[in-house]
Amino acid sequence: MNAHAPPNAPRYRTLDMPGILAFLSGLPDLAARLGGTRAQWTIREVSDGNLNNVFVVDGPRGGVCVKQSLPHVRVDPSWKMPLDRTFFEASYLRDIHPLVPGLTTRCLHFDPDLFVLVVESLAGHAVYRTVLMSGVDWPRVVPDIATFVARATFGTSVLSEPFERVFDRHALYARNQTLQRITLDLVLDDPYHDHPRNHWDDVRLDDVVGRIRTSPAVRRAVDALRLRFLTCPQALLHGDLHTGSIMATATDTRVIDGEFAIYGPIGFDCGMFVGNLVLRRFADLSPDAGRRCVAEIARFWDTFVAEFTRLWAAAHPTPSAMSGPCAFFVPDADGASPGRTAFVRAVFDDMVGYCAMEIIRRIIGYAHTADFDVIPTHDARTERRRAALSFACGLLDAHGAQGDVEAAFGALVREDVKGF
Repeated sequence: MNAHAPPNAPRYRTLDMPGILAFLSGLPDLAARLGGTRAQWTIREVSDGNLNNVFVVDGPRGGVCVKQSLPHVRVDPSWKMPLDRTFFEASYLRDIHPLVPGLTTRCLHFDPDLFVLVVESLAGHAVYRTVLMSGVDWPRVVPDIATFVARATFGTSVLSEPFERVFDRHALYARNQTLQRITLDLVLDDPYHDHPRNHWDDVRLDDVVGRIRTSPAVRRAVDALRLRFLTCPQALLHGDLHTGSIMATATDTRVIDGEFAIYGPIGFDCGMFVGNLVLRRFADLSPDAGRRCVAEIARFWDTFVAEFTRLWAAAHPTPSAMSGPCAFFVPDADGASPGRTAFVRAVFDDMVGYCAMEIIRRIIGYAHTADFDVIPTHDARTERRRAALSFACGLLDAHGAQGDVEAAFGALVREDVKGF
């Protein structure tokens, strides 16, 4: 074990592999979950994100996943960080697991001194980004994620609960300021001006980057979306819902890595996920990639709307029951509810905008994705990235004018990506 302890956590120490095994052996419930003796347990490191150390431990009976915060960014020790991100992830899992059982992992243990989080092992699952890059199609994942977002956001909003309960939860996640600052800077701000964290590998992208940064319409959209991110706490968000935060099999989907959890606009989580589907489309060289991508986005949005509105109707099933502090946008006598329709349309507009911002930051910002790495030549990678940036620029340029999935994303069916 490393004896280093940050000044804000005097009992903290960074655990190595023997330290992780010793930690688990001292917790009877977890030791029983693993089965056998400590000498029979195996451990391997699976850290692949930017922030934390992650290990999978297996025993004769079962396995667990162990995540520990570090006092710095894992991939950049000079970037110092507070340790509380695993606290917020543990809190997030405890808050949403009852709403989405079977679509995330259960928090088995959290140690507030070591900032160690233990969750169910998903050793039999694969990272969804890797699955997509391999060309495998698992049709269940997209509607599962739509269902996850609908249930997690509706169930933590004032549409579902008294505002006192929502505000208490909001106050807790409002303390997750370090990671919210990372999102604000790396996703919503840095890519739109010169910053040392930005980087791209070809000067042939310079002109489209310049167009994004100088377009008045794009700037207005970016400013509005950035402000909405900070001032529209509609529901508890995952906050980093990309295809690398999803573990899946052909029949099971789990959302992981909730340390960025905050209250914010529901369309942010939707947009992060859809943005990564669009990135995959531009990195996919198969001729029907665009058609499949638009179909997936439509399936995501239709499933989200159906589930969200079902939950809303179930919370207030009849006009006579639609009273009290959680009854918003009571339907008219004919059953229509323009207020609910407008609410869902605003979520769609947010989804489109944050989708575009996710595409842009993943190409020119600090944290890129591996999707384009499968393209065999540098020229082809540049062409595809350029097309993705141009498409995202178009989404922001016309933000708010796209009324449905076809209007916003229909152009993705073009086979010639140079057309963007």
